Amino acid sequence: MAQPRFERVLVKLQKNGDSSFKNAHFTQCLVAALSAQNDACITQCNVEMRDTHLHISAPSSGKSAIKMKHPSFCPVHNMQSTNYSSLPEDVYTRGVDCGAAIILEAGDGRVLLTRRGDNLRTFPGIWVPPGGHIEQNESFAEAGLRELREETGLDISEHMCVQPVQALAVWESVYPPKLSLGPPVRHHAVIYLHAKLKPEYTSTQLYPNIQMDPSEVGACAWFSRSMAKVIVSAREEDAGSLVLEHSVESFSALVLNAALGQCEVTLPFSDLLQTAGDDKDKRGRVSTGTKFALEEWLSLT
Repeated sequence: MAQPRFERVLVKLQKNGDSSFKNAHFTQCLVAALSAQNDACITQCNVEMRDTHLHISAPSSGKSAIKMKHPSFCPVHNMQSTNYSSLPEDVYTRGVDCGAAIILEAGDGRVLLTRRGDNLRTFPGIWVPPGGHIEQNESFAEAGLRELREETGLDISEHMCVQPVQALAVWESVYPPKLSLGPPVRHHAVIYLHAKLKPEYTSTQLYPNIQMDPSEVGACAWFSRSMAKVIVSAREEDAGSLVLEHSVESFSALVLNAALGQCEVTLPFSDLLQTAGDDKDKRGRVSTGTKFALEEWLSLT
């Protein structure tokens, strides 16, 4: 098995009542560990990069708390203890990884999402914000902006933003996303960040600078606030729920084509509104964590 080219940054957790941080175990549900209710899907937390680890703790005075969430079908939360022994040792002992994903808001209010490459081992073909692992000694902002540059070619610095890049929310991500799709093989705490660009840096102005990395990204597209609201309304918890009424039938995306390179195409908007299936993860959908992050972004103004 090939070794990663970077040193993994793992999660350390301080549960309510604990005096110190401890390494989070792969089978440990982060949301449940910090919540007073074992069946809770959302809680508040403090996050901080320290000593080459991501420290997550219950809210404390003097620090700004953000939301941390997972879906009700979170595989780690729903696994029975008797199932843990079936996990391969290299999975069971790997700990909880961390990553950063950036909600890039252009000067015209549109946000950038990317479709993960079909070749990727986790969440192939799923729409997410640009993001990936956090390297040791990186801040959240440094990790998010580096991943944005590597995946899309957009070289964004904080002086292009109206305010410092800020942590928006934390998503507890497990792959596969449901136990019906197989036992968990990856467990992450994903820090969603928000970068709001100055008015002159519009999606139209940035568009020509996009150069997608074919090893990571298959497509990218800009979405308006109204489109984001519709995407968020496609609730994962209830696949039969009513989606916000809308008239959007398609959207424009920049897609990587093996023969033509980057080309602009029109894709069906309905694909984005799919939810995670019980027998097969549906490619072309927007990830559950991304919907949560977009919802938090929409609540800012």
